[in-house]
Amino acid sequence: MRTEDVHSVVLGAGPAGLAAGYTLAKAGCAPVVLEKGKVAGGLMRSIKRGDFVVDIGRKELYNRLPKVDAFWEELLGSDYCAYPHRGGVLFDGHIIEISSSFRGFRRGMPWSMLMGCAWDLLSARARSGEARNLEEYFYQRRGRRLSQIISQGFQEKLAGVKWADVSLPANYEDSEDSSMFSTIKALMSRALAKKEVNTAQGLWRHPARGTGQICEALERGIVKHGGRVACEANILEITSSAGLIDGIKVEIGGETIVYKPKHVVSSIPSHLLLKLLLRERFDSLDGSLKAPPSSKKTIVLVYLFLDEEPHFPHGWLNVTCPKTRIGRITNYTGINSRMVPKGKTCLCCEFYCYTGDSLLDLDNKAFAQLALQECRKYGLANPEKCFDELVIRLPGADASQNRHNWMSNMRQGLLEELAQFKNLYYVSRTDLDIATLAGIESAEAILSGDRAAFDRHIDPNELDIQSTKKTFEFRNPAEQGI
Repeated sequence: MRTEDVHSVVLGAGPAGLAAGYTLAKAGCAPVVLEKGKVAGGLMRSIKRGDFVVDIGRKELYNRLPKVDAFWEELLGSDYCAYPHRGGVLFDGHIIEISSSFRGFRRGMPWSMLMGCAWDLLSARARSGEARNLEEYFYQRRGRRLSQIISQGFQEKLAGVKWADVSLPANYEDSEDSSMFSTIKALMSRALAKKEVNTAQGLWRHPARGTGQICEALERGIVKHGGRVACEANILEITSSAGLIDGIKVEIGGETIVYKPKHVVSSIPSHLLLKLLLRERFDSLDGSLKAPPSSKKTIVLVYLFLDEEPHFPHGWLNVTCPKTRIGRITNYTGINSRMVPKGKTCLCCEFYCYTGDSLLDLDNKAFAQLALQECRKYGLANPEKCFDELVIRLPGADASQNRHNWMSNMRQGLLEELAQFKNLYYVSRTDLDIATLAGIESAEAILSGDRAAFDRHIDPNELDIQSTKKTFEFRNPAEQGI
C-alpha cells in the first residue's frame, strides 16, 4: 500500500465528474478521477457497434444553460451539430407531433381524433369536481382522450403505476412534496414548458458521434493536462478529520492506494458516499437517508440495426399506446445522421420493467424479437431488414425525467449531512446539462476558494429552468396546442 498527496480527487467519471476533472486539469491541478466502471462516461458514454456509434437510450443536450452549451461547443467544435429536435407520440398507430412546428396545428392528428379531444375537454370542464386521484386530476384539466394520447400511457409505463392508483396529497394544488403526484406533475410541466432552450440561440445540438464523444474529449483533456483517470477503481474507505476529508483508500488493478486530497468532488451514489463518510453514525441515521435508491426498476434497451432508411423522421417517439409495452423509441438518424451509416437505421426500444415483471424472464433474443415485432406492427421497421441486435439491461436505473427527487426532503437531509465536510463538493444531479454545470462550478469554486459560489450557482431556484421549479404552472391546453 502506498500513500499519495494530491490536490483533488474526483469520485465518479460521469458527466459531472469529468467536467470537474477537466476544469481542474486545465488549471494545472492534476486531479485524480476514480471510476468504478470499466470505462468513463457512465450513462453518457456511447455504444459502438460496427459502423454505428449511438447513445445509451435517448440523450438530450439542452442549451438552456449558456455556460454549459459554450463548454460543449469548445470541446467539440463543428462536431457539436444542430438538429431539428423533432419528437413524436405514438398512439394507436398514429404519430402525433410534440411540437406544432411540424405538420401544423393538428400535429398529425386525424380530424376525428382532434374533434374527439376537443369534445372530451369541454365535457370534462362542464362536469369537473373534486379530483380523487391523478387520473381524475388530469382528465378534468385536459380531457380523458387528450391525456391518454399525449402522456398517460408513457408515464404509467415509466413510473410503473397507474394514474388511478396515485392519491392526491392534501392541498395538492399547492403541493411541493416529493410524492408520486408531485413527480408526475413535474413531468407534465416539463412536457408543456415553453422555456427549456436558450431562446437567444433557438438551437438543439448533439455530438456528431454520440454523447460519448463529450466524455472521450473530457478524458483526453484531463490526461493531456496532467490529470489521471483510473477505471475499475474500488473505494475501500474514506477518512476525515476536523471536518475535512483527509484520506481515500482505493484499490486499482490489485494495488491499494491511499490518496491524501486537499479537495474532493463526488458524484457517486448518495447512500454509498454517506456510508463511507459517516460509518460510525450510519446505523443511527434516519432510514430515508441511508437507504439506497429504489432498485425495483430495470430499464431494458433493445437496439435494432436495420439495413433500410428510417420509416419516420423523428428523433424519438414517446409510446403512449397501451397496446404495447415499449415506452419509448429512439431513432438516432433523426438526431444526427453521422451516428448511423447512410441508408441504414438504428432504433432503440426502451422497456420499463419492475420487480416481478414477466418480461424480465425473457432472454435477450426474445426481447429483441418482441421489440422488432412491435415495431413492425406500427410500421416502424421491416423485420427482414434487421441484421443485428443488442440488448442492454440497466437494473436500478432512475430515468432522468425524475428531477423532483433532487429537491426532495430526503435530498436536503443528505446535503445537510454532507455539509460538515468543508472540502467536499457533491455534484450528483439529474440532466446532463445540470450535472455538467455542477462539475464545472465545483472546480471553479475550488480554484477561487469561494465555496459559497458553488452552492449558489447550482441552486435549483437560481437556474431559471422550468423543470427544476418546485411549483409548476399548468396552462390551458388550448394555449399549449397539446
